[in-house]
Formats: sequence, structure tokens, C-alpha cells
Amino acid sequence: MLPMNEWLKYVDITELNDKICSFRELDFKKLTYRDIQKEISNVISFNTPRGNYTLLAPTNSSYPVNTRFYRVRNINEGDTTLPLESMSTVADCWEPPKKVVKPGRLNRQHEPLLYTSPIFPDAAVEELKIVDDKLFSLIVYEAVKPIKVTCIAFPPLIEGLTKDDALKLEMIQDFLKHEFIRDVDNGDEYLYRISESITKDYFDLRHISQDAWCYPSIAKQGGYNVSFRPNKKQKLKLVGVQIASIKRDDNGHRFEVKAIAKDSGDGLNLSYHEMGSPEQEDLFPEISPTKI
Repeated sequence: MLPMNEWLKYVDITELNDKICSFRELDFKKLTYRDIQKEISNVISFNTPRGNYTLLAPTNSSYPVNTRFYRVRNINEGDTTLPLESMSTVADCWEPPKKVVKPGRLNRQHEPLLYTSPIFPDAAVEELKIVDDKLFSLIVYEAVKPIKVTCIAFPPLIEGLTKDDALKLEMIQDFLKHEFIRDVDNGDEYLYRISESITKDYFDLRHISQDAWCYPSIAKQGGYNVSFRPNKKQKLKLVGVQIASIKRDDNGHRFEVKAIAKDSGDGLNLSYHEMGSPEQEDLFPEISPTKI
């Protein structure tokens, strides 16, 4: 393949803009995965002396050992007696069973992935649209090995490029970012075919020992999400679960933790413990009965 700066010589800005505009006029509801993959490729591929192709340089990064990752699960109405029916086993803390998985931003139907938010739980809360004072399960993991991530929808590396070539690459990346992070309402899940296709076709880098994908939070400005490859969750350990609610104010999110849960020791079931218990102080010494 051509070097990036050589390939960009064959990217015509006017043609690229026209192709982006045409893509956004498509009726995605009627398109299959294969159709969408073809349309995305058409936008970002250009004719060169070596053939018609695209050239991207995804950014890779990593999270160190002991980084915490958060996942939120709703608690069903009426599920108020501890242990909660919706959070009673260790399996409840991980990705859902294959049979109930619906299409998501990076996954197809029946393809379970573990979606998390790193470092700060706020993004996980916002992603699930948790309302104030409603109880939810905040699941806490910790990295036991470095987590290698491929970054999607991040600014491109333009060092060494001319101003025109940098603009071309930025237009391509902006197109991919816009299509990847677009907000998807209930009933419009077919739009996930776009982000899933972008992920699998252009950011699936198994050859670099990729553990997960990292991308900007759609719901929380400045936040990030990390979605783990199916066979990489062993790089995480389950710390425990906080049964909590939130209140939003000018200072951000105030978490109120009611109880905590942990692996009971058999690897199957969760045991629940009150705030102030030795188990809570051991697992989550940073929290109190009113906030974390």
C-alpha cells in the first residue's frame, strides 16, 4: 500500500464531500449490513495507481493495571428486596446472555459485548439514562492486566501532513465519528448497523492484541466508553456491586449507596452487605452511606 501522505494525494475534497452528502441521504432502514459496508467503503475509498482502497491509521492506547471500569444495570420495578432478583449472581455482573442481546453500537443481535465506562462512573449512569432517585446497580471492575484499546472517533494524527492533506484526513475521520456516535432512539436500532460496520471493518485490530474499543461517550460530554472483546474480559476482576441512586446538581453527580454486593466466594452467587460493614469498608472504603 501507499504511505498515508501518498494516498491522500488521490483524495479529492470535493468528491469526498459529495460522497458524504450522498451517504447521509440513504434510507438505512432498507439497507442490509453488506449494503452499509459497501456504502461506507465507497465514501472513504479512492482510486490510486495501486487500486481503489482506503487507508486509516487508528490510534491505540492502554489503561494501566488497577484502572476501574463501571457498568450500570437497571433494577426492575418492584425488585426491592435484597438480594435483588436482577442482581443475585456473579453472571448478572457481566455481559448479558447471548439469547437476549439486541443490536448495539458495536455488536450485532445475539453478539454479547461487555460495555463499560473507565475511571468515572458518571458516563455509565448517563449512557443508561438513569433518572434521579431511582435505584440502579453500579458494577465495578478492576484491570488486573493492562487494557489495550483501539480508539474510535478520535482526532486523526496529522503531524507531518500538509494543510490540505490534514484537512482531507480530518474530513474522513469526522465522517466516521459522526456516523459512529450518532444518537439512536428506540425503534431506530437499525442505525447501529453503521457503527457496528465501522468498528468491525476499520477498527478490528486483532493483530495488535487488542482487548477493547474506546470511544467518546454519546451521553456524557467529556466521558468515554470501553467495550471489551468477548474473550478479553478475563483481564478484569469483579470488585463488587453498589446498589445506588444519584442526584444531579451544579457540582455533578452525587451518588447515594444503599448496599453493596460481592462474590459470595463460590464464584456463582452474590452476597449482600450493609453500608458500614467490614465487606463494604474493604471493597469500597471511599464511599459512605450518603455518597461516593
